Amino acid sequence: MPSTQPSLNIAIVGGGPSGLTLAAILKKIGVQFTVFELDASRDARGQGGMLDVHKRSGQLALRKAGLIDQFRKAMRVDATEIYVRDRKGTVYLHHTEEGEDDPERPEIDRAVLRGILLDALDPDTVCWGKKLKEAEVVTEEGKERAFRLHFADGSAAEGFNIVIGADGTWSKVRRLRSDVRPPYVGITVVATSITPSNPCYSAISDFVGKGSCMATGGNNITMSQKNGDGSIRTYAMITTPEGWKDNSGIDWTSQRAALIQFADEFYGDWSDELRALITECDEGELAFRPLYQFPPGYTFEKDCTGVTLLGDAAHVLTPFTGIGVNVAMNDAYDLASAIEKVASEGLSVDDAFAEYEKVVFARATLNATRTDREQEVYFTGKPMSEVLKGLARAFDGSEI
Repeated sequence: MPSTQPSLNIAIVGGGPSGLTLAAILKKIGVQFTVFELDASRDARGQGGMLDVHKRSGQLALRKAGLIDQFRKAMRVDATEIYVRDRKGTVYLHHTEEGEDDPERPEIDRAVLRGILLDALDPDTVCWGKKLKEAEVVTEEGKERAFRLHFADGSAAEGFNIVIGADGTWSKVRRLRSDVRPPYVGITVVATSITPSNPCYSAISDFVGKGSCMATGGNNITMSQKNGDGSIRTYAMITTPEGWKDNSGIDWTSQRAALIQFADEFYGDWSDELRALITECDEGELAFRPLYQFPPGYTFEKDCTGVTLLGDAAHVLTPFTGIGVNVAMNDAYDLASAIEKVASEGLSVDDAFAEYEKVVFARATLNATRTDREQEVYFTGKPMSEVLKGLARAFDGSEI
């Protein structure tokens, strides 16, 4: 008998953790897809700091993709160490899962996780250097719905009957489902990096520890992470209006002088070590990231058969509960399960995606509420006792 299973040809726009996790699971269950990623190659740029991958979310997705053994070989249990300090450097909390046989939240460098996911895919299923400009519905009368993707390099790809947006905060795919722009939350991140060759490295390496070092004070915080190569990435998070960088009065063309001026303004009475994590940044490693987040209750207001999103493209979150990548990988798990029902059980795409989005946006509302709560704790001068309560809520492993 001829097969009645639908023929699926899926475009995944975005090669970050959510898109690649989805792709790895789809390969495992035998569903055809192509990933379109804006990076020129897998090594075209740095991938940032560490990620803690939780047993009950991110690791479940890796297990479904058949990659849990690769993850466990690469995970960094020593990097679960975290110091929580006040702005003078005093330690209020020291926590680690090192020595545990089955850690809840082991760390892994972003680049290493990306490598595990990419190595699981056939090379010809990932198209590099493809920055999406527009996803277009091109269904002809009497034919099945189809999509054409237009890219910044002038090329196009077509023949897809499902398009998945995994293209981050400013998703182009999202335009087919929503016209709402995520609002700025009032926080901007100034990101720095210090490598072991930096002259000041030895003076601050032990201060950070093996994993993370968080410091709070007033309306600003810092979060530092030590990567597997020893480099220390610091995220200085400040309360400031949108567009602050261009209106700050700081000349950013002279990096060291600019960072000293920045630290004097926002971290003037902080400890020498915490200030050094900002001011001693390696040349050319400075980056800026204003933070945006959809409010609790946000969902898509437009229908478009065959289109859905996951991760930040669907429901961008601020990082204040440390769960972002786990939510994204959870989305990938749920979306792959929905697509599997279409491919093997004959469920319609509309019904499968509706079920998926119901779960995803319920989870997004819960997590947006939680991260709003922690933002209020960290950035309004709350006492350290409240900060520690917020971290305890994260460490208990239930907040996904």
